[in-house]
Amino acid sequence: MLKERIELLCKKKQISRRDLVEGLVTQSHFANILAGRYPFADDLAEHIAGRLGVPITYLTNAAADDEQTMERAERIFQTMSGQAVSESYVDAQEDRDDTIVVELTTSLMKAVYYQQMNNQAAYDYLHQSYLNHYLEKYGIADDVDVPLPLKKALLLYKVQYYRSKGRYYDVLNDVNRLSGLVEAGTEIWLTAQNIRMEAYVLLKQFEQAKQVFEQTMRQIVDDRLFHRLSGLYVAYSGYCFAMGLVQEALRALSMAEANLVYLEQPGEVVTTIMNNRIVMLTMTGEPDKALEEIVRFEAMIANEPEESRQLLEPVTTIYRCEAAFAQRNWGLLLQGIERLRICHTGTDQKMALDFYESQLALAQGDMETFQTRALECLPYFESTGHAMRLEQLYESLAVVSEEGRRYKESSIYYRKLVYLLRNNGGNGGASGQI
Repeated sequence: MLKERIELLCKKKQISRRDLVEGLVTQSHFANILAGRYPFADDLAEHIAGRLGVPITYLTNAAADDEQTMERAERIFQTMSGQAVSESYVDAQEDRDDTIVVELTTSLMKAVYYQQMNNQAAYDYLHQSYLNHYLEKYGIADDVDVPLPLKKALLLYKVQYYRSKGRYYDVLNDVNRLSGLVEAGTEIWLTAQNIRMEAYVLLKQFEQAKQVFEQTMRQIVDDRLFHRLSGLYVAYSGYCFAMGLVQEALRALSMAEANLVYLEQPGEVVTTIMNNRIVMLTMTGEPDKALEEIVRFEAMIANEPEESRQLLEPVTTIYRCEAAFAQRNWGLLLQGIERLRICHTGTDQKMALDFYESQLALAQGDMETFQTRALECLPYFESTGHAMRLEQLYESLAVVSEEGRRYKESSIYYRKLVYLLRNNGGNGGASGQI
């Protein structure tokens, strides 16, 4: 681990390994020190630290793996993987620590938090300034040999990364490994169970998903962990919806809402419940009921601080656009598009805007605008694996290309559509995501 730390410090200082040890030791001798074959003498460490501009302990303690170090790293992992982790706690964690185990565990867990909070700027900066270097060393191989707290942090980081990319076979592989490293009934175990269930549902391994639900419910009841019931019912609703049990899925969401009383900070779970209910009602042809839920959600948001309202406005606007699109109510869709143009805050919202503009243009017979907007958002939905959007885009692009006598393009889109439908069981909206 000392080697990786020195490589990063050299990169930041823009100093070569040769210049770093010039006049102190030979490069081959220093390579043996970094490989752990020779001891790192205190006088040499002091000189190297001075050239790198860091305290000597930042080098001599880099690879520390004593009990106290492991306990600190484990405590950070457990706290930051919990549901109740606060922004103030995350901000209070020092970016630098003498030991790499603590420092890297902290950074990985901060990255997980920033991703969950959709703080892209902080997420990107953390990677560019620090994490990318270590992920190249430790983040690829499944059997990486690192201390246990760091291994768990790496696995959770990879799980969240793969979820963001829709790579659910990878999600399942790493979350199963993570589950085997944590104690049953702990907060992180319960989180892992929910993610396992989500992965099984999206991979259409429904029997396994049901087994995970039943196992987790038994653990929650036995240990009286009622604060986790809402999250479990949300996951179960996704299972039911994927199985075509729409009413059971909606009942599960009602159960999730009823158990919010056990949560100290129900905000994020409330948003998920409302999102899933609106999505389900929209996708099953009940846009009027979906609109009722949108209005209820907007009334709840109205009581939130200004910052929260601004963050959630694009979300509710997209809900309204989707309901209007499902009804083919182009007037209402135009109103939603105009609102979304003003309030969209990130890539997800911008791509949704492009999609709705493409569909509105198609309905109005403006094929040039349709083609432009559709091709702007298509790569994004392909990268995220958004089956429902891709089904709509491939079909409309194929038809428009065929009508324009661009038969080669049309054939490509039809092939993509057939492949998509074959791999999604003919149900492009199985994931329940808008």
